[in-house]
Amino acid sequence: MTTNPFRQLDVIRNASQKGNIITDCYRLMYNKELWIKAYAKLYPNAGDLKKGTTDETKDGFSLQKIDDIIEQLKAGTFRFAPVKRVYIPKSNGKKRPLGVPNFKDKMVQEVMRMILENVYEPVFSDNSHGFREGRSCHTALSQIKNTWKGLTWCIVGDIRGFFDHIDHTVLIKLISMKINDRRFLLLIHNALTSGVMENWTYQKTYSGTPQGGIISPILANIYLHEFDLFMEKQIEEFDIGKVRASNVSYKKIRGKIYTLSRKIKRLDEKNGHTKWERREDIVLTIQELKRKQIEPPSVDPMDNYDQRMKYVRYADDFVIGIAGSKESALYIKEMIKTFLEKELHLDLSEEKTLITHLEHPIPFLGYEFRRWDEIKVKRVRYQNQKHSLKKRTRSGAIKLEIPEKKIKEFAMKNGYGNLVTFKIIHRAKLIHNSELEILYIYNAELIGIANYYKLANNYHHLDKLFYLAESSFIKTIANKRRSTSMKVASSMRTYKQGVLCLARKDRQGNERLHQFVKLKDLPKHKGAIKADSPEIDRLTNTMKYSSRTEFEQRLLANKCEACGTTEGQMEVHHVRKLKT
Repeated sequence: MTTNPFRQLDVIRNASQKGNIITDCYRLMYNKELWIKAYAKLYPNAGDLKKGTTDETKDGFSLQKIDDIIEQLKAGTFRFAPVKRVYIPKSNGKKRPLGVPNFKDKMVQEVMRMILENVYEPVFSDNSHGFREGRSCHTALSQIKNTWKGLTWCIVGDIRGFFDHIDHTVLIKLISMKINDRRFLLLIHNALTSGVMENWTYQKTYSGTPQGGIISPILANIYLHEFDLFMEKQIEEFDIGKVRASNVSYKKIRGKIYTLSRKIKRLDEKNGHTKWERREDIVLTIQELKRKQIEPPSVDPMDNYDQRMKYVRYADDFVIGIAGSKESALYIKEMIKTFLEKELHLDLSEEKTLITHLEHPIPFLGYEFRRWDEIKVKRVRYQNQKHSLKKRTRSGAIKLEIPEKKIKEFAMKNGYGNLVTFKIIHRAKLIHNSELEILYIYNAELIGIANYYKLANNYHHLDKLFYLAESSFIKTIANKRRSTSMKVASSMRTYKQGVLCLARKDRQGNERLHQFVKLKDLPKHKGAIKADSPEIDRLTNTMKYSSRTEFEQRLLANKCEACGTTEGQMEVHHVRKLKT
């Protein structure tokens, strides 16, 4: 084993990419450098100040605690404590169970996650986008937008209670196919079976991974990696043909245009390129035929000798696009159901797994996507063509849209008002905040939704939401100042034409303007957001070259930053905000 643990992680990554079995994962956890890096990653997370089943949090952390954990791992006496179960509300009114581990357990899980990530990240499918570095909802949606062309049917899949029904035996078996380290596998098993505490009642965990755990997302991806491989195999078997058969009606129109064009050319030569009778009528007929040529597809969308399938997964939600018949989609759905039941012991949610034609909007990751209905013709220049050619650029392409329902719900949830009746509401809960804080709260909310929906083709639909939020902000400030909305708006717009601004002085005494954000200041994303291709190293392991961060240097300095003493045991304390 190399001295630098990050170089060892790099060795593990390269070996995994070549298909080798990985060993010595458990002994790698003895290295103190990994624990310091793990703490540096967990350090900024404010949620780690919440208590689990014990009073221990990241407050009061010291290097001695790292040494104690390593000693327990060496002796084989480390045990995970039960996680504390809490519930958070979901958008549909139900509640989602979350597991809150103790901070010491989070540290161990973070080190395990670092090792597992280097083992599995090189072999994960390019169709998987959930819980992975460099991938997100946007990369999943971009893959649909950029690669799904000419498809007819879509299967929207959902696995019932996925995180709660992961089979521990199957998961450990899958990991053991890649990692040959009995102690490391036992540590994963202990993390899975540590149990939960709900209302101070202990419950054993026979299946599932607790949502909220550091290691749960990567374990979920490892479990569903088998499903990704299954789908890739099905795609290989399903795809047949390279070019679809020509559409009969399209060929007829093309044939008529070709015949009439030849007729004009022949008669022009016969008449010495002078005007002859009925030439204008034939030219008008050709123009009319060219207009009709745009309407039908150039190929047969129901060609049985050419079919294709696409697949994208984000966590336990997946979509499958099919260029073929509805019978093919029903057959694929049944195969998926059988595979999940037999191989992974999971159930497909019948009420959420739907087969829909791509002419209709399909919900996925907060967006809706469907096939373009509109026809757009523009000139496109190709490398092997001297002149640009006309092309139907939207033919069979996918359109991403913001659901109107999501915008209305966002306006009501944040207290802007009713987007349908345009009834504006002031936010009474913010009255006691400073005016600058109120401005920043509105800006953060609006920037957040605009950034998430930056891929949408109807991005401009957020304009109405921004206008409603601006009116709500003015009304909130008017209530705070005990003034009128008109007076507040007029006073704020004196600094910059048409823009709401608050003027405040900085530490140097210079006046600084704080603007209310507008949609035009957040331009729509242009081009594709592509996930890293398999030919390129997905994530360069820069940790093996980089020096310690400022925080790590302060942690290792063993010096009190309050009094300057270097004697005794040092602890890291986290200052809580007054409101918490």
